[in-house]
Amino acid sequence: MVRLEDMFEAYYDCRRRKRRSVDSLGFEVDYERNLVVLCDEINAHQYRPSTSVTFVVNRPLYREVFAAAFRDRVVHHYIALRLEPILERQFTDRTFNCRRGKGAFYGIKQLEKDIKECSSIYTEDCYVLKMDIKSFFMSIPKDLLNERMDKFIVDNYSGEDKEDLRYLSAITILHHPEENCEKHSPDSLWGFLPKNKSLFTNDYDRGIAIGNLTSQLDANFFMDPFDHWLEETLGFRYHGRYVDDFYIVDKSKDRLIKAISIIRKKLKEDFELTLHPDKVYLQHYSKGVKFTGSVVKPGRIYVGNRTISSFRQLINRMNHFEGNITILRSCVAGLNSYFGLMVHADSYALRRRIARMISPECWKYIYVSGHFDKFVLKKRYCEINGFMCKIKKGGKNAFD
Repeated sequence: MVRLEDMFEAYYDCRRRKRRSVDSLGFEVDYERNLVVLCDEINAHQYRPSTSVTFVVNRPLYREVFAAAFRDRVVHHYIALRLEPILERQFTDRTFNCRRGKGAFYGIKQLEKDIKECSSIYTEDCYVLKMDIKSFFMSIPKDLLNERMDKFIVDNYSGEDKEDLRYLSAITILHHPEENCEKHSPDSLWGFLPKNKSLFTNDYDRGIAIGNLTSQLDANFFMDPFDHWLEETLGFRYHGRYVDDFYIVDKSKDRLIKAISIIRKKLKEDFELTLHPDKVYLQHYSKGVKFTGSVVKPGRIYVGNRTISSFRQLINRMNHFEGNITILRSCVAGLNSYFGLMVHADSYALRRRIARMISPECWKYIYVSGHFDKFVLKKRYCEINGFMCKIKKGGKNAFD
């Protein structure tokens, strides 16, 4: 049985980063009653997901995203709070996506460390094999994922709400959000998506929604046996995976070449997934390898060209903010996200060079703190009706 206090815990966990959204505010107006109703629905096994919002993003690639209603996000956090601790005990240290203490930069540093160890600190030959799973999220078979997750819960979870957790997990995995959703992008944008990249045109029994917290957990769980298999069966010590993008580092080029067909067969037979035929990379480590938006070379890490391009596009948008505080704050938050990634690479000169593209008008409202690692909105500017109002005169270009 699901306890109301546990639903409150999931609610507080969910609203931490979504409290300003319209859906979150609407739920919060009468959140106590809403949580009681949600708890009763789950205990009666009458809960059904609400209407989702879907849209298409075009950077870095065209991609379909589904945003669940806030009450459904609370359920997702309820599931995650129970599954994440036991999943962490199951996962290897070689998967980096959506895990506490890990992430994209952790994966980059692990790849750098693996190359360094395998090559005996760049004194011996070693090779990097990098591969990608084709249409990963949209290719995951719902029934197979649900079957494996249900067995995992039965074998590893011992809470009093075990049956309810099984029920919620199955409802979430087998849900078809495309059948009850609101489109917040023009229909024309879906024309840029291949049929196997959208839940509207994909095989009905395949695909999980990109955008849900549980989708990330489910995807990591689904591929966990593959991570163990690479190390325990194929014997590759140096490997890592970020969602559908994975690498193997080894001294033998021939061994890596032979592994490609074995891996392709394994993915097809045990996971019903396809290795992307155009994204198989095998090179000597000295040539550099691109992974999670960065390029790893001996002794140094560079920011990938796609990240730099997106950074420049965001600066261009900020240069045309025309005094609108909402746009400026959004752009500053976005720039800091890029800086958060770039400061871990060898990018100080690059950050300064790109920041010079910011217009003099913008420097009246922002400045750079630290060792060129963060943009800050100046306190002497306040917000009135969504537009900037200067309290004190001043503000100079950071390069003056």
